[in-house]
Amino acid sequence: MLRTRTSIMLILALISMQFFFYGAKMPAKNVFADNDSILLTLENASFVPLSNVDGNQVTMSVKYQVNDESLEGEKINGIMKLYSTNGSLIHSSSFPDGFTAKKKGGSEDFKTTIRDPTIQSLIANVTFTDIKKSDAISNVITTHLQLKKLPASGAASD
Repeated sequence: MLRTRTSIMLILALISMQFFFYGAKMPAKNVFADNDSILLTLENASFVPLSNVDGNQVTMSVKYQVNDESLEGEKINGIMKLYSTNGSLIHSSSFPDGFTAKKKGGSEDFKTTIRDPTIQSLIANVTFTDIKKSDAISNVITTHLQLKKLPASGAASD
């Protein structure tokens, strides 16, 4: 029993020493590993019925500020993910070819149509990613949306 405990302690000590001596050597910084390279803020979000087709449109407009100069003028992407109120992923959309990060920042609009009429509320997330959509390069913007009702047609107006 004592021999096993001593062996375990020795192994843990060796692992700790390796981490201490070799873990201090940091690899070169990967700009795409930084989630604050671009700062997102929500400008507007809506969840409204469409009048010309069956479905409800989710729109999120986000403003962005480029904090990492190496991303200025680079092609990046953004993803909008929609979740039900129980946390299940409903839909995900992004830009087919990405977009170019403007030096002074800018704004981007995300839109998609939800065809399921039973969905009355949802959670929408937007984040910017590298062009391959594999690494997040911004914070995540989250908003809770309720389906807006269209005014009844033929209603009296003042």
